[in-house]
Amino acid sequence: MSKKRANGDGSIRYDKQKKIYRGQITIGYDENGKQKRKSVSGKSPSEVKQKLKQIEYGIFSGEFVDKSNITIYHLAKQMLDDKYNLNEIKETTYLTHLATLKRLKPIYNTPLQAANETQIRAYFQSNLDKSASIIRKDYEMLKSTFKEAMRRDIITKNPLESIRMPKSRQKQIAVRAFTIEEQNKLLHILQTEDIKYSNQMLLSMFTGMRMGEINALTVKDINLTFNTIAVNKTISRSEKGKAVLSETTKTYAGKRTVYFADDVKTILTECVEAAEGNMLFTTESGKFITTNQVNMELSRALKKYDIVDESIQGKVSCHSLRHTYATRMIEGGMPPKVLQQLLGHTDIKITLNTYCNAFEQFQNESIQLATEYLKKNGLTLNKKNSGSEAAENSVEIG
Repeated sequence: MSKKRANGDGSIRYDKQKKIYRGQITIGYDENGKQKRKSVSGKSPSEVKQKLKQIEYGIFSGEFVDKSNITIYHLAKQMLDDKYNLNEIKETTYLTHLATLKRLKPIYNTPLQAANETQIRAYFQSNLDKSASIIRKDYEMLKSTFKEAMRRDIITKNPLESIRMPKSRQKQIAVRAFTIEEQNKLLHILQTEDIKYSNQMLLSMFTGMRMGEINALTVKDINLTFNTIAVNKTISRSEKGKAVLSETTKTYAGKRTVYFADDVKTILTECVEAAEGNMLFTTESGKFITTNQVNMELSRALKKYDIVDESIQGKVSCHSLRHTYATRMIEGGMPPKVLQQLLGHTDIKITLNTYCNAFEQFQNESIQLATEYLKKNGLTLNKKNSGSEAAENSVEIG
């Protein structure tokens, strides 16, 4: 029985007859487009895996294939592995990039020297129905791969140079926050009805944490004495789509301490007491809970109890809970910089751009209050405001 490695990385199998492990890896393509493969053997899967890895790096030194046979996949994969092994990117980012690379399968076996503008345009034209985010990730990966190929003198001309980032045909619908009325309805049913994962939903709504961060919490992350949550990891998906505990957050700024109020403390106290083992939240069978699982339960509850006002534009999902927290904080007068730190954004621009509408509304309300204050003190450009009223509010100088 063979052990499959990542797509394109070869395979490992056990030879019962000779009692050794064997591995194969694609090292290039011949002039007819047929795969050329290299075989290795060893006493253990790890030994074979190491030999396959050495061959991967040997591909780029010209030991196994000529530069003319180095494919888009080979170079892109090596770049990702280098970044991951040098700790430039975290596991979650690495897995996300691997998923992007797999989407490039229709063209990634193309030798870099054979890649051309027509082929790449055709690839993007066939994928315009995908989201803008997917298209951007594909484009950026190709862009960095061809740039690196130029740097290494594998190619002399960048086939992506004259191709702008394509625009998705998919209609973009932004995730929105719940209105105060919707939030009150949702809060009521989460506290009174038997809704699966209701505690995670409440925590997101009142702390602004990402659902992956909440599902990754351990009992030790909760400090009920100082009312703090240590956010330092997340639930992500492996290459095979399995939920795994990633020992880091989505971004470096995601690692933070979240302070909570007494009403949140009540929920967390119950969760800590009910926890079986180290994890704060798991399925009945002890498995990790994914954001998608919580999202499905939230969608069912919203539909069943008719909570969402369909006349309001925007998509409502699990992420709306985090947006709701942020929106309420802005409405309450929280400065953008404080909110940025609470949400774990790497850049304040992300906070400002994501919640620009809420900040604009808050600014308008603040300007209105300030204007009323100025009027009260006679500080107005209204020409009719003269005489006794102006004199009453005047200040003698000197």
